[in-house]
Amino acid sequence: MRGLAYFSALFITACSSHKDDPSPTTSVRVQYAISNVGGAYPSQTTYVQGLADLNVATLDNSKATELSSFASQWAYGGAVYLSAFGAPATLTKYTFDATGKAVVAGKLIVPGANTFSSVEFVSSTEAYASVGGGLARVVKFDPSTLQTTGEINLSSVLKSAAASTYYLGMKARDGKLFLGVQYFDKNFNPLDDIAHVIVIDLATAKVDKLINDSRTSNIFLAGSSVSGFAIDAAGDLYIQGQGSGNAPSGILRIKKGSTDFDSSYFLNLKAATGKDCSGLYILNGLAFTTQIQDPTDPYEFNGPNFRYYKIDLANQKSLGDLGSSLPNIFGSSTSIMRAFDNQSITFVVSGKSENSIYTYNVASGAIAKKTSLTSGTCTGLDKLN
Repeated sequence: MRGLAYFSALFITACSSHKDDPSPTTSVRVQYAISNVGGAYPSQTTYVQGLADLNVATLDNSKATELSSFASQWAYGGAVYLSAFGAPATLTKYTFDATGKAVVAGKLIVPGANTFSSVEFVSSTEAYASVGGGLARVVKFDPSTLQTTGEINLSSVLKSAAASTYYLGMKARDGKLFLGVQYFDKNFNPLDDIAHVIVIDLATAKVDKLINDSRTSNIFLAGSSVSGFAIDAAGDLYIQGQGSGNAPSGILRIKKGSTDFDSSYFLNLKAATGKDCSGLYILNGLAFTTQIQDPTDPYEFNGPNFRYYKIDLANQKSLGDLGSSLPNIFGSSTSIMRAFDNQSITFVVSGKSENSIYTYNVASGAIAKKTSLTSGTCTGLDKLN
């Protein structure tokens, strides 16, 4: 039932002894944050903890802080922000104390909504968040104070024929916020088979326009653990559509300096890989997606149903399965990939019989298991600045 959740550090120690204090003092420099979800929907718990490094063979929840429900994780500066599903939409900020323990540093609450869908940090005092599961909206807030400082008026992009509207996935670039929007009918089917992205001017906090492309559809990637918006080294923005109806899953491009889809570029993921795909990561000059195995089970009621795939964005083709030895993953809820250095890519495998952190060597293509997670499905893995 992990697909329902989709909708919906350790330590370096420095010890000093005192004659009058037999207990050692532990100092922890947290550099990473990880969150894991245990239990079955709807009775789930998210565990968040700080890590000094990722050189841990096995990780459990013994040093974690608990948060009720499935939660997505975002990171900015030295803090992480977690959003658990359930009204009212609440984004909880965690910092880490001297022992490495995650502690609550504040909360941002948006009444009338059930969860935070996407969060984008622009600076230490400016960030944007979309909320859904009730009143879908986009708010502006100050991460340092966790105070709402404004809201984007999206009335101009609403469609009267849509029974529900979701804002999922966003990326800020060059003073603009590119925001994915998906319209559904009363049966929760896509209103049309078209990709929609809202372009917002951040200086005025107003909608510039709604851009559309019928080559793919369904910009609908929630949370922080399945990426659908990515910027390459040239500053070009790539956006992944899930596909619907006769529109395949695919990748669109908005070139740097532009606010329109590039009519000369489209990567048809279904044609390139043989099946529809979900998600997009651009890391260390490489690009990745996940390929759905059984198209009749996109939300994985029957078990893990996705595989990591390498793709060539420039030449618009597939480079094949990331590793045939890797198991299928629960890709509808987590397909985390990160570049923590220039030599490797760290990614999460949440499968039927294992939850682990792996690394992919960019130069050699070698894959190695780094950490076994006895603590549940990993929904957040970030390096702290």
